[in-house]
Amino acid sequence: MNPERPRERESDLEKAVEQGRRYLESEHQNGYFPSYISASRDFSAPPQISPRETFSTIVIADTALKDHPDSEATRAALQYIENQKQQGQFTFFEDRTAYPPDTDINSLGYSVLIEAGRPIQEDANRMLDSILAHRNEDGLVQVWLSHERQNRIDPVVSANALYLAQLLGRGEEMRQTEQWLLETLRTGAYQSGTRYYQSPDSFLHFMGRLSKFPDLLDKTKAKLAEHLQQRIGKTEYPLDLAMRAALADSLGIDNDSEKQKLLRLQKQGGSWPADALFQYGSQRGYFGSKTLTTAFSIRALESTGF
Repeated sequence: MNPERPRERESDLEKAVEQGRRYLESEHQNGYFPSYISASRDFSAPPQISPRETFSTIVIADTALKDHPDSEATRAALQYIENQKQQGQFTFFEDRTAYPPDTDINSLGYSVLIEAGRPIQEDANRMLDSILAHRNEDGLVQVWLSHERQNRIDPVVSANALYLAQLLGRGEEMRQTEQWLLETLRTGAYQSGTRYYQSPDSFLHFMGRLSKFPDLLDKTKAKLAEHLQQRIGKTEYPLDLAMRAALADSLGIDNDSEKQKLLRLQKQGGSWPADALFQYGSQRGYFGSKTLTTAFSIRALESTGF
């Protein structure tokens, strides 16, 4: 066996991450990362640029930027995100008349800003109060922070709300949602995707973020590992590969084969192919971009876990 091989492989990963970060630095527009909509997840149907939406930028900041506070892209993205928080709320689109505020973008947006050290605890707690005020009759958090719009529940959205609650030291107030998430993981009810996230790997990824909190790691680690191992090799979408590789690292599971597949997908300019992370609920409109896939790929290849 060539003793240089592991070192060469590590160098390849570091080079790929460096090129990916340079790509992200070059693509933002004053902190905003554009997204695209396609009728097909793999973007084989010609994509159209999305109306300006905040959610993709928040996800990119959470996934690849927040742990690198000195980068220009991080500073610009965090400032852009803060500027989108109006009257204490985020909305999916910059056009705040398009949809009411929702649990997902507010949970992720506030979580990113808290972890970046922004002094927004008071606003974040008020937002969590609003999320809790819109629970359904079973005590589960819902998608829309509105009493006028027909509401929904989505396991990925619920996982992101629980993450915010845990950050604020208020996880106990979401015990029913937590139990529902654990049951969803146990039974595999997420395996056809969710209303807003088409890939089963998205649920595993966002549940994996919760492993940051020791009490939830104890409750989820065994089942996450079991279900992740069942998913390895199931799909070839770059986002799926990246989410599974990152989760495998955080759980101490070997998934080098998919990490190498991901490495081979990187384009010459440092990006990864466009893939969709989320979708319109009942319509088949898929949101994604090369920057979104690149952020997740960087996370996977850096082996930093969550």
